[in-house]
Amino acid sequence: MRCAFVIQHINATGGTERSACAVMNGLVQRDVTVHLLELVGNGPPVFPLDDRIPVKSLFEKPVKIFNSWLRIVGRLVRYLKRHRIDTLVVVEATHALYGVAAARLAGSRCIVWEHFNFNITLERRKRVWGRQIAARWADDVVVLTARDKALWQAGREVRASLTVIPNMAPPVWKTPYDDTSRTVLTIGRLTTQKGHDLLLEAWQKVESDARGTGWSLLIRGDGPEWDLLHQAINGLSHVTLAPATHQIEAEYRGAGLYVCSSRYEGLPMVLLEASSAGLPIVSFACETGPAEIVEDGVNGVLVQPGDIPELAEALLSLMAQTEKRRTMSAMGRRKALEFQEETVMARWMDLLSLPRGV
Repeated sequence: MRCAFVIQHINATGGTERSACAVMNGLVQRDVTVHLLELVGNGPPVFPLDDRIPVKSLFEKPVKIFNSWLRIVGRLVRYLKRHRIDTLVVVEATHALYGVAAARLAGSRCIVWEHFNFNITLERRKRVWGRQIAARWADDVVVLTARDKALWQAGREVRASLTVIPNMAPPVWKTPYDDTSRTVLTIGRLTTQKGHDLLLEAWQKVESDARGTGWSLLIRGDGPEWDLLHQAINGLSHVTLAPATHQIEAEYRGAGLYVCSSRYEGLPMVLLEASSAGLPIVSFACETGPAEIVEDGVNGVLVQPGDIPELAEALLSLMAQTEKRRTMSAMGRRKALEFQEETVMARWMDLLSLPRGV
């Protein structure tokens, strides 16, 4: 079996790139030949990528999909034919705009792997049109959650086979949960999507409540809202805004709670990481993602999306209950077992019609 993955570029720190690297590595370790194609190269991968995976950029300079459609399809078709690629995996539905056509012309099976919530388009017509092409002309569409599968089925006529395969969690930690920690952690790009502005509003209520005494909030990330958030923490006594770091395990190890205030998600890698690390989680129950990882009252607390007072109260309640946090830590690690490499890769092997023991 020869597979190729096509992506905008692999040099980014997002969950999409991390998940793509993890799956490609998993396939290579199971004796599948894997190629990685970038639309435009932007540097080496941030996340570990097996040395056996060749990386090829279709273009060295930025191109627009519509203006360069024929050139993109032509170069991709030639690569697929030259390397006798059996299956092309298109990472993100936007790239179905050229990926599906190229796969058909090359005689390759086409799988479109969507990482966004179906209802989220970011007002980009390319994403909407890419999904329409994927639904009608791809062989398979892979989504991250059962909820998102239902959204695809309700949103349009889907001729492609729809399969749910979640993102892969890191190995479950054996390090004991530090119930003495008084740090609430959140990690993510500083954008409107991640809702850090909502979190800071909630944190104002935490700082004014006696149950929050001694607790601090650490926000780790980079992005366009850095200056805005830096201004917003003025007047708050126990908030730190710090740049993104690749040494993130130390932050999980030093935290007592994890909080997710996102306005929307696909299936957030940070919640899988937090669960594997044994951190109790407080999260907005946005339309897709958190509810797949957080069982309300078991390994964390789910809060109605955008409900700032409820978010603050959920944090304060767990801050005041050490034993409950300990129990949620253990249950979080148990939940993370559902997203381990063997389980996730078994689904990919089934999708590719390969024996799991390959």
